[in-house]
Amino acid sequence: MRVAGLLLVLACVSGAGCVHRRPSVTTIVKSLTPPRQIEGLVVESVLVEQPLGDTFIDRDLWTEVTPVGSPETRVLLDENGLRVGVVSGTGPQKLQTLLGSETDTVSPQLTTFQMRKDTVLPTATPPGACQYEVRTDLGGRATAVELTQARCGVLVRPQQTADGRVRVWCEPQVQHGDRKQWLRPNEDGTKFAQHNEVPTEKYAALGVEATLGPDDYLVLGWDAAAADTLGSVLFSADAGGRPRQRVLVIRARPATPQPPPDLPPITGATSRPSVAAQAASKK
Repeated sequence: MRVAGLLLVLACVSGAGCVHRRPSVTTIVKSLTPPRQIEGLVVESVLVEQPLGDTFIDRDLWTEVTPVGSPETRVLLDENGLRVGVVSGTGPQKLQTLLGSETDTVSPQLTTFQMRKDTVLPTATPPGACQYEVRTDLGGRATAVELTQARCGVLVRPQQTADGRVRVWCEPQVQHGDRKQWLRPNEDGTKFAQHNEVPTEKYAALGVEATLGPDDYLVLGWDAAAADTLGSVLFSADAGGRPRQRVLVIRARPATPQPPPDLPPITGATSRPSVAAQAASKK
C-alpha cells in the first residue's frame, strides 16, 4: 500500500510539473512591442583652455571654421570680441588632441532636453569686479558695464529639425549679484507672481543660430586682441596671475540612439578643476 501511495504522489507531482499557463494576449503583445524611443535632445559641451594668445585657439582654429550668422551679426560679434563657427568632420587634429586631454579641458557636460527648453553653459567666473564694453547695435555706441559677483555663460536652446539635425540657439549672458525677488506676470497675464531670480544681463542681439549634424562641432570663443569686451569676460580666466583663454565646444544630437559618427566623444576631464581654479585654491 505504501508503495502504491508513493507512486500516486509522484504521478501527481509529475503531472503538475507539466502544466504551463498560457500567457495572456496582452503579455504577448507587450513582448513583441519594440522598446519606446527616448525623446528629446542631448547637448555635449566642454571648455578648451590654453594660455592667453595661444596660436591655435586664438588664430589657427578660426581658419578651419564656417562662420555662422548674417553678415551684420558677424560684424557685431567681432566688435564685441566674439567668434562663432562650425567645424565639420573630424576637424583639425589639434582640436581632437585638445578635446581628449585632461589637462586642457574644463567642465565637460552632457545635458538632456526633454522637459526643459534651454540651459546656460557656464564659461567663466571673473574674480572681483567685472568690467567690459558691449555694443548691441551696429549704429549705436558701446556701453560700459561694471558688475560684481559675475558668472558668465552661454544660453543654449536646441531644437530638432525635420531632417534629424539639431538647430542650436546660443546667447551670451552674464549673471551677477545675489538672488532677488521679482514680480513677473503669469502665463495668461492676469496677475503677477513672485519669483526668486539672479539678476542677468541677456544679450539676445548677439545671439546666433547654427544647425548641427552628427559630425559637427559648434565653437564659440574670443579674440585675445579685443580686450575689455564682452568676449573677454566670457572666455578668459586667471591662473595665479597667468591669463588663460577658453573656447566652448558644443555638439548636439537627438536622444534616440543612432549609429555613432566617426568622431571621438567630448569627454575631457571629469573631475579636474581648471588651471584657474587650481591657482585660486592655492592663494
